[in-house]
Amino acid sequence: MRLRTRLLPLALLLLAACSSEGEDTPDAGTGVVEDLCNSREEALTNADCELKPGTPVERFLALTGDVKAGDEDWYSVRIPASANARTLVHVTGTYLASSTPVNLSVTVQEKDKSTALVSKSDQHGAGAPKPVDIVLPYGTPDTQLVIVVRDAPVNPARPAFDARNPYRLTVELIENPDTNEPNDVTPTPIALAAQGAVQVGTAKGYLATDGDVDRFSFPLTAGKIAYVRLTAPSQGAPPNYRLSYELLRPNGTDKESEGNVLPKVHPGVLATARKVKLAGTWTLVVKGYRGNNEPVPAGDLKQPYDVEVRVVDEADPRDQSGDNDTYARASPANLGAPGASTNLEGRLGYVSDRDWFSVKLSSLTKPSLLRYKLVEVPTTTRFDPLPLPLGQMADRQVLVFTTVATTVTAEQRATCTNDATVCPRDTREHPDAPGLVQTYCNNPEAVLCIQSLREESDPARFPGLSNFQGVLPVPAHGAELTYHFVVQDDGNNWADDRDYRLEVSWEALDAEEDAAYSGGVEQPRAKTLGDVGTGNLPVGNAAFEAKGQLTYGHGRLRGNDRATGLGVRGPTDYDAVASDTDTFKYQLPDRTAPEDAAWLVQWDVDNLPDGGTPHGLALDLTFCDGNSTDGGAGTCTPVTTTSTGGALTLAYSPTSMRAWHTSASAPLSSYQALYQLEKTATTTRVTVSPYACSCLERRFIKGGTLSVAVSATERTDYRPVGYTLRTGYGDYPRSYTAADGGSPTSCPAPTQDGGTWVGGCQFTR
Repeated sequence: MRLRTRLLPLALLLLAACSSEGEDTPDAGTGVVEDLCNSREEALTNADCELKPGTPVERFLALTGDVKAGDEDWYSVRIPASANARTLVHVTGTYLASSTPVNLSVTVQEKDKSTALVSKSDQHGAGAPKPVDIVLPYGTPDTQLVIVVRDAPVNPARPAFDARNPYRLTVELIENPDTNEPNDVTPTPIALAAQGAVQVGTAKGYLATDGDVDRFSFPLTAGKIAYVRLTAPSQGAPPNYRLSYELLRPNGTDKESEGNVLPKVHPGVLATARKVKLAGTWTLVVKGYRGNNEPVPAGDLKQPYDVEVRVVDEADPRDQSGDNDTYARASPANLGAPGASTNLEGRLGYVSDRDWFSVKLSSLTKPSLLRYKLVEVPTTTRFDPLPLPLGQMADRQVLVFTTVATTVTAEQRATCTNDATVCPRDTREHPDAPGLVQTYCNNPEAVLCIQSLREESDPARFPGLSNFQGVLPVPAHGAELTYHFVVQDDGNNWADDRDYRLEVSWEALDAEEDAAYSGGVEQPRAKTLGDVGTGNLPVGNAAFEAKGQLTYGHGRLRGNDRATGLGVRGPTDYDAVASDTDTFKYQLPDRTAPEDAAWLVQWDVDNLPDGGTPHGLALDLTFCDGNSTDGGAGTCTPVTTTSTGGALTLAYSPTSMRAWHTSASAPLSSYQALYQLEKTATTTRVTVSPYACSCLERRFIKGGTLSVAVSATERTDYRPVGYTLRTGYGDYPRSYTAADGGSPTSCPAPTQDGGTWVGGCQFTR
């Protein structure tokens, strides 16, 4: 019988190869299958049912007789006397054929117990079968394990069989490559040794078996910072599990930190840095990540991991005695008068570290400016910046607040949320401002009004935290005024052990702007539009020039730049007060009919010391429609470009485009740029080109005034620089050179129709 059984697989294969009759289905077979090893008793007593380590067997899942479904094969494997705590049982079951109806299931049990130690199945559906791989620790010597092979049907009432294709079952007894085992319960100590001023300890391990858990312990002293790093070097493919960890406090249950590697990411890198508040023995638990309703993570004999523990001193002087992690414990600084400055140093040395600073300004009865900039300081770090999830960049933040109330009540929160005079908010360049304001109005420590936010963004667009700067308008204040700054990382999951410097300075307004204030409100600056006749704008003539500085705010952006950021503004940066705007109100001339006049516009922005341009300009125009009837009230009826009130704005663009006078049927080749850009050693100059036919319509002249609101665009730097707006009127019509370089072409001239002037300047068309 034993010889016949051993020859059975070969005989069946020969029969299958020679037969040309019978049912040709994957599970039919062509010969008589002799079914053995059908019970636990046979597995433990029949020599043909005992698996020899390292020797594969091939059998069929098919009963003898007419009904072949429902077969179970039972085997035993003997654990030798040499087994120990690192002995692993490696069981592999697989179909060698490219298809089979059987969903192979392998279950490992102890000799005298029916409960499974491990059970796995290959639910391959219509696809090719896959191996069932089990690795489990079983170091009990001189004992036996029972292995059951069966089908795992989708429908339990209809188990499958396969009398044509054999499965292969192999058992190996191997040694766990993890020399720390067993440390699932009792941690492996990590010894810390001095490396200069840093205490360092390392360990290695494997999650070699299903559901393996490795524990390590190390002593920590209160006040120190513990950096714990877990890495799984790449083996060319993701391991069978997602590496995860838990860092436990000395009581062994409370989690200080935890994390896991994202799916299909390799090599895996996890790290944290924590301020130690409870001295004692801490525990690091390493295991495969298991989410809700996920199976036990499979082991991987090929994937090692490394543990590094570094214990360092607190290097931030403000955190060495207490800390400034909260609003109530903000590190104070005082600025006595405009012209004063201070440097606030710190570092984000551990997860959840944040640095609060309070800057007090003495009373001042006129407006001023508060300037800040975050600068990275070269630092010899003790550990690498903490890794962030795939695709996520570092996310440092600087936030600036004023305090609405230190007493947190519903009334104070409502005032903060709804009263823009108490807590301003700018939605022009940041439509999410209401929600951002609401977040800090609901702050639990104090009712705070957010004045400014800078957030780390794409380093290719903002190298060296170049967007971490700003200028805030400070209103006149009869009593001491305090601004709170906080430097932190968004999400409290990152630290870099690097020093930074927050530079804060209090500055007076430039003379032009200071003179424009009355009653604490910046007033329009009265000007008279001068006549250039047939000439061009004279440079350096005060009669045609208006000067100023645009100091605060990150400037206006256009199009997609609002979403992606540009210059010194990241995509989520915010200022509560709209960017600085200087308004000039020009008195227009009285002219005889036809009143049309050419309007000449040019502006200069002073260059930075390195020759760069700090920002461009945008001119928001308000013409008054002198043809509108206001009942003699003398009010201005603003002229807009659309029926819904579209603004009239001039801002530099290099694009060739259609001018107001260009026919809709004109070819694109006839379009020209409406602006000319000229870069000199000291300024960047923009001139509205002759092709634009910029002009003052008859109704503008009759309206009498022109308001020009000047603001910054695409700001690249906050250093104070001046601008010059140069403008005047002249004879109309003027001419321009066509795009093809032909003879001069006249702008549309007005004509008389029965004594009425028609046509001519229609600049807002």
